[in-house]
Amino acid sequence: MTADLILSIALVVLVLVGAWAAIEIALTMRSARRDVGALTTSAREVVEQVQPVVAKLDGIMDELEPSAKRVTPLLEKTEVAVGEVTVSLDRVNGILEDVSSVSGAASSVTGAVKGVAESAASGVAGVVSRLRGESAPDAAALPETQQTRPEPKQEEVPTRYVDYADVAASADAAAGTDASAEDAEEEKN
Repeated sequence: MTADLILSIALVVLVLVGAWAAIEIALTMRSARRDVGALTTSAREVVEQVQPVVAKLDGIMDELEPSAKRVTPLLEKTEVAVGEVTVSLDRVNGILEDVSSVSGAASSVTGAVKGVAESAASGVAGVVSRLRGESAPDAAALPETQQTRPEPKQEEVPTRYVDYADVAASADAAAGTDASAEDAEEEKN
């Protein structure tokens, strides 16, 4: 009997433990069902709040899709435009180099014309002085001889232009003075 009694007590304890486990499982399931219900409600609220945002994003994506399709050709056109600007700048650089070389040539021509003009002016001055009866200017005063002699650096003299009308008038005046001097000499003889 003792073994039956121990077996009966163990069976009662097992039944009580099984009942207690069933009650705990039932309470846990109820609590889990309540938590799942709350979680489902929260998830629905989040989905309801996110739906307008997703709809707006979808609309924005629909609006951006044609623009996105245009970006690639626009980038290609921009690349072509930048290439053309580079070519144009290269051409402008070439033109500026040509202008620089033409300016240098014009400067050389101007120097040559200046030298010719100074020679002509000094020649006319020599003729005028001979017509007046003055002595010819000495060779050291002529510009051709001054250029061959090294001189100390001085301040740059501004460019002097010859007005040939003034030279002609002074030559005519000198010729008139010489002619009247000749007439006066003839009258004396």
